[in-house]
Amino acid sequence: MVGNRQAGFTIVEITLFMAITGMLFLVALAGTGDTIRTFRFTDTSRSLEAFVQKQYDDIVNGLNNRSNSVSCSAGVIDTATAQAVGSSNCLLMGKLIVFRQGSSTANVYNVIGSEPSTVDYSQNDNDLISAFSPTAVTATATSTYNLSWGAQMVGFKRVSDNVAANGILLIRSPKSSRIVSYTFKVPAVVPNNLSSVVNDANALLKTTNYCFKDANGSGQQAKLQITSAPTQEAAKVIFNAQTTECNGV
Repeated sequence: MVGNRQAGFTIVEITLFMAITGMLFLVALAGTGDTIRTFRFTDTSRSLEAFVQKQYDDIVNGLNNRSNSVSCSAGVIDTATAQAVGSSNCLLMGKLIVFRQGSSTANVYNVIGSEPSTVDYSQNDNDLISAFSPTAVTATATSTYNLSWGAQMVGFKRVSDNVAANGILLIRSPKSSRIVSYTFKVPAVVPNNLSSVVNDANALLKTTNYCFKDANGSGQQAKLQITSAPTQEAAKVIFNAQTTECNGV
């Protein structure tokens, strides 16, 4: 005799189904979180690379953001005197980018100079740059860049001598469009006079790493690497950087 038992699921079967479904949902959710963090860190990395490369372009194109409410004469900025842009005898030479460990912000300063009364344009680029007495403008026309998604700089290293060079000085040669790079350790107070930097052979055209890390706890780390190339190709981001690549002192 066939019984009249109805087909269906037992409490145990339903409980197992719900448990497995919940676990699958959590795994999928965790995977989605990792994917989002990876996309965000990639965006951070590419944005930083594009920002630094743009500094090279701005220098080559002579972009001048000096306000006409300040003046410049013989390489000296006067914030109390007005002067039409383009009418000073100062030369806009480049940019100084300063990173700080543990910070999400980079500060950017214009670098100016003045042509000496007598100058030998047959000199090499570095000696010619030195003759123009490059000076960082820290009192006005500064700008900042914020790493996206809360990423932070975690270390710096000039590969040749392990110096924690957190500054990138980019100067266009007065006789060509070639950009010369100097990497050096910037003190707490950014110096105006950059003569000691451009006269330091250890700072000139050296490969330097600037490591930054994801702020979301995924442990992702990459490095912005500056090489000796005279164009924006000198700035490239490399993923999966190791701590030892940026542990300068």
